[in-house]
Amino acid sequence: MYNRVVIDCQTAGISGDMLLSSLADLATQESRRKVIDCLYSCQDAVGWLRIKDLEFKQVSRSGFRALQLSISYEQGKDERRGVEVYDAVARCCKHLSLSEKAKDFALKSMEEIVKAEATIHMEDISTVHLHEVSSADTVVDIVGTALVLQELNLFNDSVEIYATKVAVGGGYVSFSHGMVSNPASAILEIFKGKRFILLGGPVEHELTTPTGAAMLVNLARCSLDFYPAFECVNVGYGAGMQEFTSIPNMLKVVLGKASESYVRDSIIMLETNLDDVEGELIAGVVDRLMSNGARDVSVIQVIGKKGRPSYMLRVLCDRDAMNNLLSIMFRESGTLGVRVQEYDRYILAGRDLLDVPVRIKDREFKIRAKVVRDSNGRIIHVKAEYDDVASMADMLGIPYRIAYMMAYKSISSMLNVEDISSN
Repeated sequence: MYNRVVIDCQTAGISGDMLLSSLADLATQESRRKVIDCLYSCQDAVGWLRIKDLEFKQVSRSGFRALQLSISYEQGKDERRGVEVYDAVARCCKHLSLSEKAKDFALKSMEEIVKAEATIHMEDISTVHLHEVSSADTVVDIVGTALVLQELNLFNDSVEIYATKVAVGGGYVSFSHGMVSNPASAILEIFKGKRFILLGGPVEHELTTPTGAAMLVNLARCSLDFYPAFECVNVGYGAGMQEFTSIPNMLKVVLGKASESYVRDSIIMLETNLDDVEGELIAGVVDRLMSNGARDVSVIQVIGKKGRPSYMLRVLCDRDAMNNLLSIMFRESGTLGVRVQEYDRYILAGRDLLDVPVRIKDREFKIRAKVVRDSNGRIIHVKAEYDDVASMADMLGIPYRIAYMMAYKSISSMLNVEDISSN
């Protein structure tokens, strides 16, 4: 019913209870009751988890309706080792028999918090102590969110989860180690190196918490400047504990359905100009880049300064591969600088790479074929992979163009493709 999710945290940030509440707002009353009962039962798995009261309440934030998690519990110790809280989350997941994906999300979220605290305090993960995130509400927020996500079937592989830019607030934050500027170091450590844009303000208050940040980076692919294209199916509103006069303190989670056959994502372009280089050098650079994760490499002839013939080397890649490819460009090409830009793009959603058995001259080959379908599932484009066709041509002792025509005809017949262009 839905395959797009946007976690809208650009106004009031994100905390663990806000995320849990907004997701619970999307669920049925029966599912909410199930989540509450499951969280109460977690006390059987964790000795220090002593919940007095737990419920979801309808509240108002700046005149807007929202759902709020209300929880009270026995305080217990003021601090715990990070591994102790991690173990509590793990015990709860096992006790509730959560799916592997739900369990993985919960444990990675808790691990994100422990790693951040260990890094900023220069301690080992096994010994670092947690203060503000060591209480029962942290376990409830993480395990409860995993439960609701599972109830909503949002761990399905077909669901893509995005975030808006993340409001982190401003001013100062008081915690066990004193007073620091907001966002605190733990927040910055969690978001460090990830594809999320942070926004200061719009109030002098902590808007994004470590628990909210840790769950967000383990759910959403990245933050977007604008909502992706989709049909809105449902909206959940989760209220924060504070009420501000200038903004509604609540998180929106929007469920949507892709309304077209295009998917929006982003890609990195690396670009540099080369002169005084030999063709063999450029060929070597291209081969090295393609074998190390580049999506595509182009070499364009240009006229450089003083009328010198030059080449523009252009590389398309994912963010994860960018640093490695930059190193190769500097090391292999001798360039002194590389331009880096990130572009939004739309790609066809119905793309597959299929292994198709092809029988030619009484011999059977396995040819990989790129297949593109429209929104109705009809195949509109087929292209056989060059390497596979070239290998088949060599084995049959025939020209590549003949081998390609034979492969395409055989693939089209097997896939019941109508007469379309293969180019």
